[in-house]
Amino acid sequence: MAIDWSNIGSAVEQSVASVVGADWAIVAPAAKAQLTALVETAQAIEAERDQMSAAEYNGLRLSQQRALEGVLSSYAAISIVVAEQAAAAAWSVVTQALKTAYPALSFL
Repeated sequence: MAIDWSNIGSAVEQSVASVVGADWAIVAPAAKAQLTALVETAQAIEAERDQMSAAEYNGLRLSQQRALEGVLSSYAAISIVVAEQAAAAAWSVVTQALKTAYPALSFL
């Protein structure tokens, strides 16, 4: 089952915006670029899913979450806790999409 990454990208953005709240308007321009990178990484995971190890998946997941946290927490309005929660929410959307499309993936 192919994943509709356009819809996932929108869902990722909505999940981050809901965690960040009213400050989303402040951080959105910079955050959207990082969200695009996160979704593109998820697409690469989908493409390489049969050859990917759990360590590789976890490394990509962690690097994308930390990158998003860095972008968000660089704004005075966003605490590191909120940035971490937003990054976790974003990746949760990706994980759910991968689990739904490929339930047999062992590294999820």
